[in-house]
Amino acid sequence: METIRPLKLGARTSPDSDSRTLCRNILLDMLGEATISVDDGDLSGTTGLYWRSVSLSLATIYLPKTHLTLQVRGAMDQSVVILRPVGGPMEIRGLKRKISVGQNDVVFTPAGQAMAIDLPQGGRLDLAHLPAHSVAARSDMLRPLMLTPIQAECLPLQLLTNYAGYMLRQDVQSREDAGMMVQHFHDLLPVLAQHISDAPLPVARQTRMESIKARIEENLASSGYSVNDLAEAEGITPRAVQKFFSREGTTFSRYVLERRLAVARAMIIADGASPISQIAYLVGFNDLSYFNRTFRSRFGMKPSDWRKLASGQDAEEGAGQNG
Repeated sequence: METIRPLKLGARTSPDSDSRTLCRNILLDMLGEATISVDDGDLSGTTGLYWRSVSLSLATIYLPKTHLTLQVRGAMDQSVVILRPVGGPMEIRGLKRKISVGQNDVVFTPAGQAMAIDLPQGGRLDLAHLPAHSVAARSDMLRPLMLTPIQAECLPLQLLTNYAGYMLRQDVQSREDAGMMVQHFHDLLPVLAQHISDAPLPVARQTRMESIKARIEENLASSGYSVNDLAEAEGITPRAVQKFFSREGTTFSRYVLERRLAVARAMIIADGASPISQIAYLVGFNDLSYFNRTFRSRFGMKPSDWRKLASGQDAEEGAGQNG
């Protein structure tokens, strides 16, 4: 079976030149061409973790604990990069404004633009790169996330970062499991966007169906969201909405159920602490029995067994227990 292994790069004994090459290669995939300036000392001993698939790249760089500045030329495309300073605060300049990001907080930035990333205390820096092709259909949905620091206490953000950490820590992953995990990561993005935005997300879409699906993502947490609500927001009839779904071989209700189950599955794997009943509520289920039944029908096991499988426990020990 074909596998994916996270790369463990560098060593504490690596000289400055080798460490700069390591950083350059990681940052090239994440941000484009970049150079690092160090105020005190050099980059000797820098290490990192790197994980890559066609739709997502993840990295952690353990930089020296001193003032560092990354000068980024930009990736020259429409990809998105997520930055999290773990060793201290971060300041970003050059994106038409200065952005101050607290320790462990996160900011989404366009990877295609030049910028300066200032790390006054240096230390660990986490990065995630979303290629242009993987976010093209969700560009409007992700817009509320861009260039706005998101506090570490935000629950959907914690799920997202925990999930990224899970992928970086696993020594071996099958190609199929990696693809599943990447899909879960992307499924959490609209959950995060909805959580931090009080205003409706933009509705200017390339097609009517994209607009319809985006509105559904915005309202997944609302258990009473109906085809009538969607039709009213779109300015069309409920019958017209159903016709759009019929052309894709499904119905409004079936599509909404599939999306709720997909997001719930991603959250269950990413967060091993929150009660499954709470996760079900967060994605729009107000009947736990119905959630457990439909989840098992869709994925072949109960939510609790799915969590045990993801954490490496024996799913069979949960047989006979409720999800």
